[in-house]
Amino acid sequence: MKRLKFLIVGLFVLLTGCAPQFRTHTLGTAPLPSGTRVVHAPYFKSDAPQLQSPDRNAFTIRCDDPKVAVEIVGWKDGKAKRPPRNQRFSILIAWDQSASLQETDPERRRFAAGTQLVNDLPNSARLGLVNFASLGLSYADYDTRAPMGSSKQQLLDALDYLNSQNFSQYGTPLWNTLSYAIPQFLAHEPPERERWVILFTDGQNEVPDFVGTRTHQEALQVAQTHRVKLVFVLLGNEQTIPNYAQVRQTLEYMANATGGTVIAVEQAQDLREAFGEVLETLEYAPCYNLHLRVRKPGGFRRGETLPLRIQATGGRERAVTIRM
Repeated sequence: MKRLKFLIVGLFVLLTGCAPQFRTHTLGTAPLPSGTRVVHAPYFKSDAPQLQSPDRNAFTIRCDDPKVAVEIVGWKDGKAKRPPRNQRFSILIAWDQSASLQETDPERRRFAAGTQLVNDLPNSARLGLVNFASLGLSYADYDTRAPMGSSKQQLLDALDYLNSQNFSQYGTPLWNTLSYAIPQFLAHEPPERERWVILFTDGQNEVPDFVGTRTHQEALQVAQTHRVKLVFVLLGNEQTIPNYAQVRQTLEYMANATGGTVIAVEQAQDLREAFGEVLETLEYAPCYNLHLRVRKPGGFRRGETLPLRIQATGGRERAVTIRM
């Protein structure tokens, strides 16, 4: 039979607690030996966080069937859907309530987008919400609106409350909020959970003259110390944010250093889509997309499953199942 030049790799996840399954495919650039198939399988980067730019020898592939030989051909960067058992998050939402939003989002579109985000977050996530800066007469870096462990309804009620309130007159204390809220809200979350801050803002770090400010390096150190990934949703452009290029560069540096991301939009009507990208960041994780050749004397039966165990140097072992 003539080999197909390209077949699409099908990726789907079994029930919670089971190994993810991956379809085989063949490559048409050269004939493969008899009984050989080429497959792709992801190994999540979070399973080997110390691994940097590995070669293929950094990965060990084992099969429980002694008749099966497995060879790693190479890998490339990619993203893969997290298995359900890996979708354990503790998420703190830090919400901008500064006066500049009156100009950048006069129709308050951010609240509908934030409501959609909260509704779509995993039901298993532990949630909390703060706004920065304080809304009262006296200054505080942030106000707690929903402590960690709050229900989705509590976060929705908090957003409704903020939507009905006037703006804060104390600027946007980004670095103080991260430096102090992370230890308060996320430092003692269960160790098996990923810790995230989703921070929405339309401005650069700004505090009153009478308040000392932390630096972004200090805020980053706090996030790294407590294993917190930073996701920034940035609303604005060169006209609305002073030193916009530098602001965005700083946020991207912090996000990349913690395994997070920056999602930037210029107009408020795009916030719903931006928050949708946040959900994708939570659902799909960076991985090494491994290219494997598997060989079995006599070949593989159609529909046969092949369990593999994958481990990178210094990382966890993960099980995947290949459906032939």
